[in-house]
Amino acid sequence: MLARPPIRSLPVLAGYLVIYAAWLLLGAPAGSLGSLPANLAIIPPFLLASLMVWRVSRLPRVPAPRTWRLLAYGLLAWGLGALTYAVYDQLGLSPFPSLADLGYLAAMLWLTAGLMSLRRERLGTLHTLSFLTDAALVTLVLSDLLWRLSLKDILSDTSLSRLALWISLAYPALDLLLCAATVTLALWRPLGIKRRVVALLAAAGLGFLVTDVVYIDLVAGGGYAPGNVVDLGWPLAALLMAWAAWRSAQVTSSNMSPRVSREGWKRLLPHYAVLGVFVVYLMTHLRAPLDDVQLGILWLTVVLFVVRQFLVLTDYQRLQLSLTHRAEHDPLTGVRNRDDLEVRLQLQIDEAHSWNGSVAVLFVDLDRMKEINDTFGHPVGDRLLRAVADRLMAQLPPAAVISRFGGDEFVAVLPTRGAEEIAGVAQALLDTVGRPYQIGPELLHISASIGVSLAPGDAADAASAIEQADMAMYRAKQAGKGTWRFANEQLNSLHMPQARLEVLLRGALGRGEFTLAYQPLIDLGSGRVRSFEALMRWTSPELGPVSPADFIPVAETREMMGGLGRWALHESVREMCAWQAELPGVSVAVNVSATQFAHEDFVDSVRAALHEHGSAPHLLTLELTESAVLADVAQTRQKLQDLGTLGVRVALDDFGTGYSSLGQLRSLPVDVLKIDRVFTQDSETDAAFLRAMISMGHSLGLEVVAEGIENASTLARLQALGCDLGQGYHLARPQPAAQAVAGMVQFRLSSGTGPLQLNR
Repeated sequence: MLARPPIRSLPVLAGYLVIYAAWLLLGAPAGSLGSLPANLAIIPPFLLASLMVWRVSRLPRVPAPRTWRLLAYGLLAWGLGALTYAVYDQLGLSPFPSLADLGYLAAMLWLTAGLMSLRRERLGTLHTLSFLTDAALVTLVLSDLLWRLSLKDILSDTSLSRLALWISLAYPALDLLLCAATVTLALWRPLGIKRRVVALLAAAGLGFLVTDVVYIDLVAGGGYAPGNVVDLGWPLAALLMAWAAWRSAQVTSSNMSPRVSREGWKRLLPHYAVLGVFVVYLMTHLRAPLDDVQLGILWLTVVLFVVRQFLVLTDYQRLQLSLTHRAEHDPLTGVRNRDDLEVRLQLQIDEAHSWNGSVAVLFVDLDRMKEINDTFGHPVGDRLLRAVADRLMAQLPPAAVISRFGGDEFVAVLPTRGAEEIAGVAQALLDTVGRPYQIGPELLHISASIGVSLAPGDAADAASAIEQADMAMYRAKQAGKGTWRFANEQLNSLHMPQARLEVLLRGALGRGEFTLAYQPLIDLGSGRVRSFEALMRWTSPELGPVSPADFIPVAETREMMGGLGRWALHESVREMCAWQAELPGVSVAVNVSATQFAHEDFVDSVRAALHEHGSAPHLLTLELTESAVLADVAQTRQKLQDLGTLGVRVALDDFGTGYSSLGQLRSLPVDVLKIDRVFTQDSETDAAFLRAMISMGHSLGLEVVAEGIENASTLARLQALGCDLGQGYHLARPQPAAQAVAGMVQFRLSSGTGPLQLNR
């Protein structure tokens, strides 16, 4: 059973020392019994103190139990050494060395080990060296004092045996070690130990050292006898150690929260003490006659003090720079924080006035960060934020300053020569943020929305400029995210490609600017065409051919995709019915957008298209992306079941790039799995992943289609993995219906049922 906190023993020990001190001051030891009472009276404080410290080391959850055990061993060894000395003295014996010396030396060694065993926080190299230099400085001063008091005489005494010489030198050597441990304790605060406990332990170490030095001086001058007042110093140091242990036990057993000291100046007291020791030492040695050893110690002390000052000043400068950086920068991302954003921005706006320039404020807000945090956890989200900040800093011009404004918001400020330049910067930021992020095992995709204001044009002061950029960012989010907007709408129409696209896109369908191109899906086993995927194409009279990657997101966000999707569905079904005479049984696959699929009459519109052209439902495949399928799983499942009842096939497009799980895939009635092109490129690193996706699709009874077959090696790899269908430029490019059908008819006649020979 563990001991209880030694609360009652401390007053007993303190009371004993009061009586002992009074006894020494009254000269009581000078009696008929000689020195025996004095020798015996000094022993009980050490035995009682060692018992108290030992009991503290046995308490549960006490800080640094190993330290208290070592200190208890040291106090006990000192008490036993004193007892042995009393026996020798009473017998009239004075052997040297003796068992008493063994006890005293063991005590000093254990006390030093106990103080040095305290666990300390890791500091910077400069900070650590400054502490150690302080300890070495004080130790050198003590070594000079010990040299004059004892070391010089010991080394010159030729009557000492080799063992006696080493034992004599061990006393000052251990005193120096205890001095270094005490100074280190005072300067370098241990972890888990309260400041008052540290102060008591340091005072105890100092008490042992001062008493030893005074004792050595008295012995050297022949003025020491047992019962001298100096004897009070050793038990007083033992009391301080016991008091430190009692304080540690009191803090451990208390349920009260420790108070935070507001007297930060007290932390500097040990450093002031070191400076005081050096000043006193220097003043007492500048004009005193010195031998060679003392002169060497003096020069070494001065050099150490200079080194100490250099280390302290260098570490102080480093600390100041670190504190300044921490005060001005965001701890997570490393970019500047928002504390002085308005002040710095206002200064730049004022400077822009003087040279008739302007300052751009880009308000960057990340899209889908909440979804990332909810799906993968905040640690992954934090790493993603750091990666985004790194990309933003790398992409911005050198004159730009970026700050973290909020959780997933950044504000970049840079001088600019005009809106056209900033439009390029905003688009470059969107492009760099939109690239995939490899965060541990996860490949994450994220986009950003950016609002841009120009000062002093859009705002006369910093706060208004940030507010205007923030409002422009919200308009960018409303436009569909992943884009940017100027605060000035006139600048949007002039410099923003998406705004221009939106204007030209409206009415383009009515003007007949849209067409469909068809890319064949080839059976990788027989080499025959099984289907055509209908791909939408837009040729603007003003812009020329526009990539679907550019106009489809605009059509989606501006609610134009519903009309385009219905037109594509009807046109592709009509074309499919027309080619049945030449390619009987060859179906058509039509892409369906998320907004089109979410419309409540979607299944009815599919039924109407089939009925209008008299098409067999099984010849129509609707391709849905994972995002469209997972937007509302319950509603999706019902629509897919209705399409299955109608006889229409459903393909899950771009599989692997979203967040669908195997459980979700099993619960959805789909017929085809389309592997995205990012996994079918000619890279051996994706072979295992491809094999897993193909095997998973087959295990669920799904037909597997690989997109993006661009070369013969990719084709051969997919055939070896057992993929069902494939499409890509290596097989055939998208073409208008007439050319695509003619090419496949010719291909079918030339290839027959022989080996797979695909035309380009």
